[in-house]
Amino acid sequence: MKKILFICIIMPFLACNQETESPVVTSEGIAQMSIHLFDLPEGISEVEYLSDIEKLNSFYIESGLEKNYTVLKVGEKSDVSEYRYALVSTYRSAEEYESTHNLGEEYEAFVDYLFDKYDEMMRAEIYRKVYALN
Repeated sequence: MKKILFICIIMPFLACNQETESPVVTSEGIAQMSIHLFDLPEGISEVEYLSDIEKLNSFYIESGLEKNYTVLKVGEKSDVSEYRYALVSTYRSAEEYESTHNLGEEYEAFVDYLFDKYDEMMRAEIYRKVYALN
């Protein structure tokens, strides 16, 4: 089994492919996370992006789930010039992950809007779906 070490802004964790290792629930209740590393596209401000993410989170909250997405940014004093933003979502189980992607037609329409609006950004992002081992 190949294991990949990721150091995340939130916490360090060990991740593996779901097919080779069953996810476990950590003491924090996290079984898996989705991590997107990206840069904002030209013409999109942080305020606008955060507004879109808050709208996305509103679907989860209205469905009785908790806020799902958190946006992080590399510190201003860092010399990192690429992938300065991270979008992180956490899930307590594979079933919860699936349920957050099936919230009805209005949700689907908004997700389609986001995919169109952020297409260039999403094509360049680094995306990882990772699973808890401890």
